[in-house]
Amino acid sequence: MLRLLFLLMGAQLLKARWLTLVGVALTCFGLGIAIIIDIAQDGLLSVPLNMLALLLIVAGVGECIKARVADLRIDWPGMAKGWAFLLIAFLIFSDPADNNVTASLLFGVAFLLDGLFRLISTSLMRCRLWRRKVMLGLTEIGLSGVIFSNWPFHHHITVPLCFALVLLAWGAATMAMALQVWRLPENASVTTLPMYTSRGLRRPHGTAYSHPPFPDCDPAAPLKVLVWTPVGSAEVTDRRLIIDRYLAAVDQHGIISAGHAALSLEQEIYISHYPVKDIDRNFTNFRAVLRAGEEYDVSGCFLPSLQQEIDDWCLPDHRIHLPRYNAEALRNYWKIYSSDTTYNLTSRNCSTSVMQALDVAMEGILSDRGMRGFALLFDPQFWLLGLVRSRAEGMTWTPGLLMDYVTLLKKVTAPAAGRIRQSRFRRRLQLK
Repeated sequence: MLRLLFLLMGAQLLKARWLTLVGVALTCFGLGIAIIIDIAQDGLLSVPLNMLALLLIVAGVGECIKARVADLRIDWPGMAKGWAFLLIAFLIFSDPADNNVTASLLFGVAFLLDGLFRLISTSLMRCRLWRRKVMLGLTEIGLSGVIFSNWPFHHHITVPLCFALVLLAWGAATMAMALQVWRLPENASVTTLPMYTSRGLRRPHGTAYSHPPFPDCDPAAPLKVLVWTPVGSAEVTDRRLIIDRYLAAVDQHGIISAGHAALSLEQEIYISHYPVKDIDRNFTNFRAVLRAGEEYDVSGCFLPSLQQEIDDWCLPDHRIHLPRYNAEALRNYWKIYSSDTTYNLTSRNCSTSVMQALDVAMEGILSDRGMRGFALLFDPQFWLLGLVRSRAEGMTWTPGLLMDYVTLLKKVTAPAAGRIRQSRFRRRLQLK
């Protein structure tokens, strides 16, 4: 979550405000330690959690009011955000006699599902650092077992303790980020820092480029993300809703269609990555090539234009336009990245190539908000955006996941959306 936020804030802003990051890190450390001390004194989490619940109630009521009167229509995303805050506050303020059983079950189920996902995805792909990811998945499953079994700690201690550990982890990540960006050269990307390069499916490539600050003015033409979904690019008879949407579809001949993704910047840049020779996608052999290791790399190529792709295949199912991006940084990056055409079905495919270029183009888009960018941590849409990204990074980027991510990213980074709603809210109050 923090890695995504730092990426959207950009290296230039973080480098200029690295002391503020140190302050944020110390605050997270202080809150985490305070929670642990509070638990150690009476075995309960009282003051910090109750204060959080009160703040969430105030924020939730405020969001609901703004969503109701901000415009002639109800702002349903804002209303959902307000109700989400109120729901979390209710779980915190739930009857002490039940020892917060509901909240404990939610945490336990979340740890269990996330741990199982990590184990299954890692065992299928055997990506870089796969042993570390297996250990993380086993740790999450172990924490869920502790919560469900009430041993060696009762769940009314385990859940607050998890809160404290999350705050401490955030503090450590923010402190590391502050120290790393302090030493970062001018016009360098945050993606070159160890926080980003150490967690990828493979060794980083294309990071040695000049990344200028995010422009103040919007480019003349939008950046286009093009998606061919598995179902839209094949004749599929038997539907499997989730699998067809996010992974692959099996056509009537038993051939797997994984869809495709591309990125276009007018006539300048077209990023569409393919293997030179079609990979055997028969269902029985597909799992054998679903590995992220470099030993499974094959020769690849980048198609020159969207028109050629349409002539050779078909039109994309979805086109998402992004009006704000860093065109110069994207050009500099593409000159480096395009020199290596290596293709890997899992770790260097069409979607991962588009996603890395998209990170370059969108890095620093929140720089105009300054440190107010941290307010996104209270936005449910940003958490959903982070969830989509974490699932893709734990497995791999697919056209379906990329489409969901870009759609949410466009909403989260909409320029001054919050200020527009606030001005409408003030105007409505004046009219009344």
